[in-house]
Amino acid sequence: MKTYRILLPLLALSLTLSAKADTITLANGDWAPYLGESLPNGGPVAHLVSEAFATQGWTVRYEYLPWKRGYNMAEAGELDGSIVWSRNAEREAVMNYSDPVVQLDTVVFYADDRPVDWSEPDDLKGLRLGGVIGYDYGFVKPDDGYNVSYIGEPVNNYRKLMADRLDAVMEERLVGLNLAKESGVADQVSYHPKTIKSKPYFLIVGKANPKSEEILRVFNLGLQELKDNGSYDSILGVN
Repeated sequence: MKTYRILLPLLALSLTLSAKADTITLANGDWAPYLGESLPNGGPVAHLVSEAFATQGWTVRYEYLPWKRGYNMAEAGELDGSIVWSRNAEREAVMNYSDPVVQLDTVVFYADDRPVDWSEPDDLKGLRLGGVIGYDYGFVKPDDGYNVSYIGEPVNNYRKLMADRLDAVMEERLVGLNLAKESGVADQVSYHPKTIKSKPYFLIVGKANPKSEEILRVFNLGLQELKDNGSYDSILGVN
């Protein structure tokens, strides 16, 4: 009888802990050096997101998809969310946002033999600009007179740039350097120091997801814990 009295409370405790734990599935994609299925720990940003949830006893599973498809599935609640995205009005209408995960800069890349200089937004309107489907480039919008060609594979923008089919490519700074290296033209391209946008990026969860508020609450708690204990800077490689 005494044995049962000991085991029953332990079983109840085990069931309680299991109930508190959770596993979620997030859309992810290849965006080296920050994110990528083949990168160590999925890249520093994916590692950060996983560790933030892990501090609260949650496990993350990533589904690697084209960015637009992953976004649409997160919006519909078919996946629990997607990493990482900047804010804009269109997304805010259907998505809930976490606290900022990371701050990133988008710049203009150009061929060294055809340099691009700009200081005002209008300076970019006469250029053939390369972008990626589903990405937001701040003030650079086709409806506002910018000439933007969107493609699905970011690395192809650099091939188009070298073939003089584009004047410039819009990309996050470190991502762009990585893509230029991947396409074999790293020694032939540069980027302008002025940023098109410098914005925080977030974990987003579709408003249609009934667990949206809980997912973001748990993540934000974990993210703050990583910042408090110094793990945030360590994972991202911030000095």
